[in-house]
Amino acid sequence: MTLFDEDADHETNGPPGPFVRVRLTIAYDGTNFRGLAPNLGVRTVVSELVRVLSPLLGHAPDLVMSGRTDAGVHAAEQVLSFDVRADMVESGKVQMRGISNVINRRLGPEVVATDVRIAEPGFSARYDAIGRRYQYKVVNQPVADPFTARSAWWVPQPLNIALMQLACDPFLGMHDFSSFCKRPKTGPGEEPISLVRRIHEAKWTDLGDGRLVFDIAGSAFCHQMVRSIVGFHVSVGRGKRSAGEVRGVLEARDRQPAEPAAPPHGLTLVQVIYPSA
Repeated sequence: MTLFDEDADHETNGPPGPFVRVRLTIAYDGTNFRGLAPNLGVRTVVSELVRVLSPLLGHAPDLVMSGRTDAGVHAAEQVLSFDVRADMVESGKVQMRGISNVINRRLGPEVVATDVRIAEPGFSARYDAIGRRYQYKVVNQPVADPFTARSAWWVPQPLNIALMQLACDPFLGMHDFSSFCKRPKTGPGEEPISLVRRIHEAKWTDLGDGRLVFDIAGSAFCHQMVRSIVGFHVSVGRGKRSAGEVRGVLEARDRQPAEPAAPPHGLTLVQVIYPSA
């Protein structure tokens, strides 16, 4: 599952009274989390952040995510925004360094704060984001590598990376990605959620020794989109599918003609892009 925007929580008003908007950037190993967003009864990144930050802030923070990542997916740069009472900041009871220290001390090394700053009052981690960038790692060797087992997909069959690169071009531009996304649930009478997305960059890089990296960037991504694209590319690299089939699968707007999604642990959100960046 990728970072996807249609299911993200709506903005909230935060604590009562005057408040300060905080922009928090974190990195995390998603292996032992059931995703980023709160999910009753299971351990998630946001639920752990709320748990450790609440005593410091004096309230349970409403963390607005730039998007969600699924169970097992990692992030090198995930951005969140939330409100802190202004009087707590002005009195020094809550400092940005203190927020960072609490997270790193209580949740590191699984989750670490890489940047904490006071943001503009109207800043939204979700709505102000104009792009996202992901990497997917594949280890293409006959024998698995235990040192990358948590962060890369081991594919023992030989892969033709030149064919996989050819299969990237049809994804560039704006398309309906229904064939490569898990369809969001809608209630009775509700309009289907659009799965049209714009992709700016998609490429495979051979780092040597069977280590392959897929980079993809776009305005936003829907549920399982990157993993589904990677799953199709690997099938192309194995000779099971052809690069020429991509356009037909896209136009079908149906999950059936595509390939199974790649496993989540190879995927990392590497950047959330904002206008000022």
